[in-house]
Amino acid sequence: MKNKKTMGSLFLLSLSIILLLSACSTATPTMSPEEIMTSIAETVAVDFTRTAIARPTDTPTPLPTPTNTATPVTPTIAVTNTPAGTQVPTSIPGGQDAGVWVSSNPADGSNITAGQPFKVDVTLMNTGSTTWTTAYAIKFINGERMSAPETIYLPIEVPPTKSITLTVNFTAPSTGGTVRSNWQIVNAAGTGFYSFYFEYNIVTP
Repeated sequence: MKNKKTMGSLFLLSLSIILLLSACSTATPTMSPEEIMTSIAETVAVDFTRTAIARPTDTPTPLPTPTNTATPVTPTIAVTNTPAGTQVPTSIPGGQDAGVWVSSNPADGSNITAGQPFKVDVTLMNTGSTTWTTAYAIKFINGERMSAPETIYLPIEVPPTKSITLTVNFTAPSTGGTVRSNWQIVNAAGTGFYSFYFEYNIVTP
């Protein structure tokens, strides 16, 4: 009886070992080459999918919109020489009176000794269409007359485009400072058509 129990136990133990070995031998089946390639392809596809999901979508960066920049305009200032006198052309029968100051000697701005007489040679040009006759003159208007005659008539006729030099005798004031004497060219009717001036620095000895 004891032998039968022992034999039964050995049989069950052997059967268990055989079943265990059989399970171990079938746990890892052998794959065919086609199955291996299919598995590799599926693995690569999964890797690509994971990479595409992990990488953010490329979004193009917008370029800045160009703007027009206004170029600053630099104003141009025309520089002109200011004449010593003022031109006021006067129309008369037979043409138009006009003239221009050319020069003074001594020049405006020169120093003149206070209380002393001095003379100025002034040159004027006829720029009109009439002839300046001896009835034309230069006439003191305002400012410092400095003892000069109030009216000085032309000694000769001056046709258009020609010039004449007149001498004006002054006496400087007794006090120092800048003095200005305003004059005008007038026609035979006494109508002025061009203004000019003399200006000097009076200095004390």
